[in-house]
Amino acid sequence: MPDVEPEPTAKPTLRPVRRAPNFAQFMITGGVIGIIVGLWIGSRGDSGGYTDTTAMGFLAVIFGSLGVLLAGAVAVILDRRSLR
Repeated sequence: MPDVEPEPTAKPTLRPVRRAPNFAQFMITGGVIGIIVGLWIGSRGDSGGYTDTTAMGFLAVIFGSLGVLLAGAVAVILDRRSLR
């Protein structure tokens, strides 16, 4: 009997993989880091006529918002880069 190799039925095809970032995870992480930084700065600085808790809350909101915006910008840049 001759050695007969069966012919492959399907040929594997290569498909491009797009490695896009997960925007929600980037923005949540940026917000959490911003809140932590805001609380840390609020606990170290002068309150300027506000209670310490109020100053820490203001700074947590401000830095949290900035963290979300910055992380969103980084995610957009990485998303544009993944299209190349």
